[in-house]
Amino acid sequence: MKENPIVEFSLSTAKLTKLLIFSVLFLTVGLWMIITNPQISNPVFNNVIIKTLAFYGSTIMGLFGIYFFTKKLLDKNPGIIISDQGIYDNTSAFKFGLIPWSDISAIYDSSIQTSIAAKQYFVTIALQDPEKYIDRETNFLKRKLLVANTRSYGSPVHISTNGLITNHAELSKILLAYFDKYKSDNQQTS
Repeated sequence: MKENPIVEFSLSTAKLTKLLIFSVLFLTVGLWMIITNPQISNPVFNNVIIKTLAFYGSTIMGLFGIYFFTKKLLDKNPGIIISDQGIYDNTSAFKFGLIPWSDISAIYDSSIQTSIAAKQYFVTIALQDPEKYIDRETNFLKRKLLVANTRSYGSPVHISTNGLITNHAELSKILLAYFDKYKSDNQQTS
């Protein structure tokens, strides 16, 4: 049996810097809205509850983004490692470690509508036992996010190319090729 080489995708400094700049803008706008409390003529958007959610939501998202993207910019490890052992994902805030091929039940593309004109694409890694990976997370909020991801998209593991030196189509193609190869290898040895 011919062994596949290890495929690594590095984190993209340019993409992460762009995301960091957007995070700083979110924080700045959120703080500006909290300080100035701008009045809007539209009664829906001038609602105190909606404004408060927007002001503080923007600020919190900005702070989280600044923390996460700065951390990723300083990270020298590859974003994704794909090998005969499985997938090692270093792109998200969740630390799953190595996900062996035997734990993976399917790999498929997912997307969410991020705006009227744009979608965010992910490669979803469906797991035989998602609870095994969810239970590893010690942070309460992160664990709740993993549960929500599993309910909404069928898995807690989703890989985005937003911070990688690759595109969605290429990553998806390579992951599917490795999964097909090692899924059949695991079935033959069982």
